[in-house]
Parts: sequence; C-alpha cells; structure tokens
Amino acid sequence: MEYLAKTLGIDIYLENWNKDASLPYYLSDRYEFRKADFQGVDCIVMTPKGELDTLTAIKKHIDIVNAIEPVPALLELNSISSWRRKSLIGARIPFIVTGSQIYLPFLGVVLTEQFTENDVVKETLMPSSQLLFFSYLIQGEREMYSNGFAKRLGFSDMQISRSVKQLTTLGLMNMKKDGVRIVISGAKPHNSLYELAKPHLLDPVRKRIYVDYEEVPGGLLLSGLSALSKVSMLNSPETNTYAFYGKLSDLRGTNKLIDQSTQVEVEVWQYNPLLLSSNHETVDTLSLCTSMRNLDDERIDKAIDELLAQIWENEE
Repeated sequence: MEYLAKTLGIDIYLENWNKDASLPYYLSDRYEFRKADFQGVDCIVMTPKGELDTLTAIKKHIDIVNAIEPVPALLELNSISSWRRKSLIGARIPFIVTGSQIYLPFLGVVLTEQFTENDVVKETLMPSSQLLFFSYLIQGEREMYSNGFAKRLGFSDMQISRSVKQLTTLGLMNMKKDGVRIVISGAKPHNSLYELAKPHLLDPVRKRIYVDYEEVPGGLLLSGLSALSKVSMLNSPETNTYAFYGKLSDLRGTNKLIDQSTQVEVEVWQYNPLLLSSNHETVDTLSLCTSMRNLDDERIDKAIDELLAQIWENEE
C-alpha cells in the first residue's frame, strides 16, 4: 500500500477487517483481508495467499465480501500476467500490482504498465516453449531429452535452445547435459508445475472465424467446446469447433456466425495442435484447457478443473 499511497499522493489507512469471521473458511484460507481508507473512501483489500482462482470464482468471492460489507473490494497482487490483467479489467475488478500497475475504477484511477517486446517474450511462452513444456507434462516422466523432441517436431537446435532457456529462466524447468544431449526436468511435480506456469501460458488460439462446412480443410481436430464435450459431461455445442494451423488467408470465413446450419467455428492456432494430440480426434487436454480458461463460464471452469485433476491423478 505504500506504493499506492506514494503514486496517488494520498494518505491510506489500513486496519484489520473486523468482519472476516463471518466469511466461509475457504475464503479466509485463500485471502488475507484488511480494510483501507482512501481519504474517506472505504474498501476491502484482498491479498491472495496463493495462486489466484478463476475469474468466475473471484467474482463470487467478492460478492460474498460485499454481502457482508458493501464497499469496493480490491485485489493486492505481487505480479500479474497480461491475460489476467485483461480479464480483471474486463470484469471491472479493482487491483494493484506493487511497483507497476493500479486499476481502481471506483476512484477513477487507471495506471497501466507499458510492456516492451522483451517483457512480453519473458512473460509469455513462445509457441515452441509451450509445445516443449506441454510435451514434458504429457509424457509424465521426471526427465526428458529435448533433442528427441526437436527431431520429432522438426524444430531446429536453435529453436529448442531458446525454448529451454526461456523455460529455465522462468523457473519452470531445470536443464543438464548428458554428453551432447540436453536433459530437462520440471522444477516441481507436474501438477504444481502447471499451476506455476499459468501466468506465462500462451493462448493457443490466435483468432476465431466462422467457415462454411464445405470450405473446412480435412483432417482438423475438434477443439473448444466440441473437444471439451468429448472428454467431459458437458453437452455438445450446436456449432462444431475445429483447430487450424496455417495461414489465415487459406481460410474463407467471417468474424460472425451467419448461418448455424452451414457454418462451423475454426480456431486459428499459434502452433500445430496435431503435434500433441494423442487420439487424432481432439486437441490435447492441456492446450484445450489453456485455450478456454478466460471464457468466464462456471460450467466450463468446473469441467476444466475436473479434467486437469484426472490428468494429475493418472500421473501419481
């Protein structure tokens, strides 16, 4: 809060929130709660004790707090990813990131960080890095030779070297040499590693368009809700969704769904989904979950959580 007070040039008074005993235990376990006075404007400061929940869950947490005391609730964070920042702003959820960003719509204050190209590269995984990272998680072993991965996917030694460097720099992977071969291993167990990587994950989907069914290239994998419904209890959507990797100019489509009976949704992907798919019908589970994490739908969030839990359970 010292950063906020200094940046805004106002006095901020903090005290323990005396109503936190009325909260459900799971909220007290997730956040530290304090009450703040911004020169006459009260708010509740919620400081996460661990990884942030989904946007849907955060909204529910704030609603519970507001039901006890109807004043703005503010998230106090140490860091934030670009996709998380965008989702919080889209939902008008106030937050501060110590030393870099302030979003307080109830005070009319918005100060956002300007990212350089290097900052973005450091924060978000490159497509090759994400492929390498997900391949490691999917194969389930403690160690993996990155050289074999490069050969299988047709990546150059330079691409793999850059990917390994990014993953190790972010603290996700460890690297050692076995002769001339590079061996990578996770910095944490697989389930914890995925959680650690969440702020850095690349959205596999670059763009979504709607294409006439007859114009869809053959051999595409199901993705989006179509894929999720195949591996969960969710109902199949009325419009199928497919993953496409290639030039956008190779597709003739529209940005809006015009005719549900003749069009399908096509996701243009940042990397080739066929490289990680094990069943040749749907995109891989990790890429699927990553592509759907910001849809703000409780049913989807629940299905994704259950799907990920199954993966880690199978690897125990």
